Amino acid sequence: MNLPDIYSQAANIQTLVGLTGISLLLAASVLRVFLFFKVKKQVAILIALLVFALSYLSISGDSINFYLRGIFNDISISSYILLGYYFISSGRTTSIINSNTQPVFYLATLTGLFFYPAALGLGPIDPYSWGFINKAHDQYSSLIFIVCLAGLMFFSFLKQYNLLLLCLVLSTLSYQSGILESQNLWDYLFDPLIFIYALLAIIYRINKKFNPF
Repeated sequence: MNLPDIYSQAANIQTLVGLTGISLLLAASVLRVFLFFKVKKQVAILIALLVFALSYLSISGDSINFYLRGIFNDISISSYILLGYYFISSGRTTSIINSNTQPVFYLATLTGLFFYPAALGLGPIDPYSWGFINKAHDQYSSLIFIVCLAGLMFFSFLKQYNLLLLCLVLSTLSYQSGILESQNLWDYLFDPLIFIYALLAIIYRINKKFNPF
């Protein structure tokens, strides 16, 4: 197999993973809406799966998830895991944040509050450049980033934050495998959607705590 064939196959895998992520996001959103309106869990899941399948239908030459991908871009591996967890746990808990998701949401919120302003130039550093581990634009910053990431994995293991540990480990392994189009580790770890959702979930929880009625 020559190099062009390898690159072509890699691009096809990246496209498939990207489109599947968008379909999963769409299906989870539909499931959330139907469960919110107290639709029977089995029916809601069936409709969500139908939406997932229909998102691959072609409209004017391209699939529905292809058009949505142009709007949302690829979701992170962490979002993949959280969406999968939501499908598995839906109906078992009504809490947006539980003991499994809480560490992920808090870390995503804290990271986003630091990362996005700095990445947009509001500060003397550009943390996004740290994520080009395999390109090594800034070897020292990237090394510190990896050490911090390894420390978080170890901490998650000690505290038994299994979902957070799964997100960190699979995101790093997926980055090394190159299954997303991005060559930056940050894009595997989290994305704007997971940050916004985590932030809103935490605000909701705080508001509910101080305003129970």
